[in-house]
Amino acid sequence: MAQVSNHGELKTWLSTTGHRGDLTDEIPGFIQSAESMIAEHVRAIEMVKTAPLVEADRAAGAVYNLPSDFLGARAVTGTQSSVGYALKQVSLAELYRYSLSGDPVVFAVYDRQIEFRAAPAVDAAFTLIYYARPAAFVADADTNSLLTNHVTLYEHSAIFWFHVHTQDLELATAHESAFMDAAQAVNSLAEEVRGAASVADQQNYCSGATM
Repeated sequence: MAQVSNHGELKTWLSTTGHRGDLTDEIPGFIQSAESMIAEHVRAIEMVKTAPLVEADRAAGAVYNLPSDFLGARAVTGTQSSVGYALKQVSLAELYRYSLSGDPVVFAVYDRQIEFRAAPAVDAAFTLIYYARPAAFVADADTNSLLTNHVTLYEHSAIFWFHVHTQDLELATAHESAFMDAAQAVNSLAEEVRGAASVADQQNYCSGATM
């Protein structure tokens, strides 16, 4: 099987695997659909990014705008009395049960925005750790760490859309199932890493508290 390490090689692989030279012009569209499928279902450690949330991001009051490539929150941290702390993510309904006074300790995400309970001070700064949508492939040389480390995500999702187009539903279903299995494995790994980091943070906090 040909090695796939960038956009151009993915297009070549798809054309070769699909055995339909007449669909060459359709292949970029299949890959774009695959990228959307990955953005919807995959939350991998390779997709994690960090961004500051500062006054310039504030939409109004306790509501801040999220980065344009935001897919989901992994963590939000802030600073209180010169000590860093992690905020808790809650549902929007639960958010409004918290007090409006004091420093924000909880947040909710909705409509491409994040809302804290209690409006942060003007000089407040938070750090958002989040899952970001990978940049779309354009040039043949384009690649990313998700493709490098989990190439089957791109292969199965792209060939799935190829077979949907050719109406070979049996093969489409098989590749969709394979993609979902691969996505579940990648997502589980990201959750395991997050869980381990959370335990380490708690241990570090406890060690610091007893010093």
